[in-house]
Amino acid sequence: MGYRKEQFTSFEFAATDGKRLFTADGNFDFPAVYDANGNPIENLLMIKGRRLPEIDSTTEIDVYATKKNGDRLRFRTFVSVSTDRQLNVVLDPAGAKTMEERRRFFKIKTDVRAFITLRSKDDPETLVSLEPPDEIRIKDINIGGVFFVCTNSLSRYTRGDRVMIIVRLEGVRMELNAEVLREQPIDSPQGETGYGCRFVSIKSSEEEAISRYIYKLQYELIQKARELAD
Repeated sequence: MGYRKEQFTSFEFAATDGKRLFTADGNFDFPAVYDANGNPIENLLMIKGRRLPEIDSTTEIDVYATKKNGDRLRFRTFVSVSTDRQLNVVLDPAGAKTMEERRRFFKIKTDVRAFITLRSKDDPETLVSLEPPDEIRIKDINIGGVFFVCTNSLSRYTRGDRVMIIVRLEGVRMELNAEVLREQPIDSPQGETGYGCRFVSIKSSEEEAISRYIYKLQYELIQKARELAD
């Protein structure tokens, strides 16, 4: 059975030396197409857009596919069609290489401003409004949860608390339900306390947005490391 669009969240195209060419987040499909003899062309990935880079069909490239379950696959292949409006490439499952990390569990450091607007009081299933909202800084994030510190040093959370975190990542505003799993002192001059949380009932669209954000930061770190090594 061939690949289907709903299995993936994004595709990144890169030269074999690691240079990023472009990323397709939603403008892709695996259409039913046939060759000149009427035989189906399986696993043909079609990208539609504007000002796409035109890649010579003799140039070998890497395609990094991010699946909705968090897996990342790498395909080394050639393009079959390349114009500024469309790019076609066949992804051979037999040649797919699974990347070592699973992005569902990949954690990356960040420093993002966010707010907790709702918090459980006595009943963990009952959330009450915080007025004003509690400002926090998210220090690391993965698909499963976040680690944050409170801007207000008087704010305190305990294991089992349920909260709603309002955060904007790359222009996407999200309301994330989470449960506090642990309290952890931070080695800082202010003696801050951090809180590790897991997401509760996260939506697939939120998973995708977080995955894209994580991958963007990860890619930037890799590029910086390569620049320092050169």
